[in-house]
Amino acid sequence: MRKLLEEQMKQLEAQKQELQSLRRRLDALQPRSAETARSPSVPVEAARPAAPVEEKITASPAEKGPLPAQPVGQAPERPRPPDIALASEQRGVLTPRGRLILEPSLQYTNSSVNRVALEGYTIIPALTIGKIEIQRVNRDTYIGAIAARYGITHRFEVEAKLPYVSRSDTTQARPLEKPVQGDIIKSVDGEGIGDAELALRYQMNQGQGGWPHLIGNMRVKSHTGKSPFDVATDNNGLQMELPTGSGFWGVQPSLTMVLPSDPAVLFGNVSYLWNIERDLGGNFKRIDPGDAIGINFGMGLALNEKASYSIAYDLSVIGKSKQNGEIIPRAQTIKLGSLLLGYAYRLTPDSSINVSIGVGITADAPDMQLTLRMPTGFFSKPKG
Repeated sequence: MRKLLEEQMKQLEAQKQELQSLRRRLDALQPRSAETARSPSVPVEAARPAAPVEEKITASPAEKGPLPAQPVGQAPERPRPPDIALASEQRGVLTPRGRLILEPSLQYTNSSVNRVALEGYTIIPALTIGKIEIQRVNRDTYIGAIAARYGITHRFEVEAKLPYVSRSDTTQARPLEKPVQGDIIKSVDGEGIGDAELALRYQMNQGQGGWPHLIGNMRVKSHTGKSPFDVATDNNGLQMELPTGSGFWGVQPSLTMVLPSDPAVLFGNVSYLWNIERDLGGNFKRIDPGDAIGINFGMGLALNEKASYSIAYDLSVIGKSKQNGEIIPRAQTIKLGSLLLGYAYRLTPDSSINVSIGVGITADAPDMQLTLRMPTGFFSKPKG
């Protein structure tokens, strides 16, 4: 009888030690769950779900029978890129399935160019024969747009965008040979519907194992805006009205990469814009405006649960234009490089406000570009 009691006491002591070991494991897992729940996210569309986590705890072999495997916590839906506002227009967070987001936006762009026009020739640097004119061109562009995004699945969304464009160019010329006449000022403007766009986005992977989230994008741009070839011109061939569109269809595939690196998020994008050649007839015939290669990279940082900011560099290189398969004389390769700063703030659980400003770095880039966006979500995300 005494031996039986001693064996039972040993078994109870072993079970007590195993219970203490299980309790220590559970205590070690609790900080992870609390840290995941407190991780800040700044909304552009919807809060991101965390990566699925499933912990299994089994009894040690010292016990007579192993405990059944039990999950700790509830596994979230699917890992998605961090919800950090990107300074560029390339987005890193897709719209959840069944959710509609309407995004009104307003963009202001200003460019100014100072140039010296010479109609003649120079014999030596100090002696010029011909007409010299100093020109200053100031260009203001306002683009108001409404975009709608809908999440078809958790990893696939579609977007449509319709812009309204208002442009104004002011040219101030000063002939040096007749300064007493004063400056000659000419203003031209134009407004109307711009080029409508349709975009598809698909998240290719889950961003696990140290890999960045990869998002494939396909954007198609129409020529619904007034073409540069459709506006009226004067006797000198100068435009009497400014166009609101490019006049060409465009197809732009791109790849976006988002890499979380606590507390920051690194992102980048590479793209290729194919401007489709068009036969305009008349004296223009076949015109190819040139394709463009783009690259964008930067970093985003969440300040708290509502605010975030980002900084990025955006560069686009546009090839030379062609006419009837031949490069147009005096056509040049255009390089548009800008430094972008972005800021986002969550107003409500379903809406936020994003502000970004771009400063031109290359000679061809706009001097300043200010963009205000306000995405607002509708409909709840379906479960499952």
